[in-house]
Amino acid sequence: MSADIIAAAVVIAFLAALCMSTTGFGFALTMTPLLTLAWDVKPAIATSVMLSLMTQWPLIVEVRSHVVPSRVVVLLAGFLLGLPVGLVIFDRLDSDSLKLFVAGTVAVASLALFASPALQISDRAARPLALIAGVFSGTIGSSTSMNGPPVVLYLLGRHPDIEAFRATILSFFLPTAIVMVIAFAILGRIDEDVLITGAACLPAMVLGILSGIWLRRRLDPDRFRHLALAVLVVSSAGILISVVA
Repeated sequence: MSADIIAAAVVIAFLAALCMSTTGFGFALTMTPLLTLAWDVKPAIATSVMLSLMTQWPLIVEVRSHVVPSRVVVLLAGFLLGLPVGLVIFDRLDSDSLKLFVAGTVAVASLALFASPALQISDRAARPLALIAGVFSGTIGSSTSMNGPPVVLYLLGRHPDIEAFRATILSFFLPTAIVMVIAFAILGRIDEDVLITGAACLPAMVLGILSGIWLRRRLDPDRFRHLALAVLVVSSAGILISVVA
């Protein structure tokens, strides 16, 4: 296990935890593509899946009074439907193909999130769209670790209020992260290198979460959102270049 990879993972974990703590989402969307630039894609995804679970606990405690379980039931059902498909994609694709899939997912998600303020979802369309968002989340999450974008897009159109949004997205992320860690452990992807890297990242993640809490009270959310999306687009371009090279 290279010290350079661990050092890169620590820095990236801080940035990912900072993004997650500030906005309520974006840990894997930041962690996975950036870590893929420094490490092989499959252990990078497994590390992101494991660490994303660890970020959920302090954040869900913070929003627990705003959680409404009925908002996440259909999303979770869809996630479980999409999970097996994503695991097959993860297991069957070679590293370069999976890198391209990760890069494409990041690029599409970034552009969709950039356009998301215009979304408005009616009561009539809410339930079927929640199921569809959950299925896409399960498929993308279990193959790339980035299960957030479909659900984020749905919730921005359905629950744009910041407290309702953060409470719902975090109450969705926690059980899905547990399921994905179990699935990756069964597949044998949570190996010694992943555990060592994850342990090294924990202090940086704590610092990132605390920094995000401080930053959330002072930074304009739209400005941070645009900056985060710019980082994601650049990182996806970097993955594409690395595969071509």
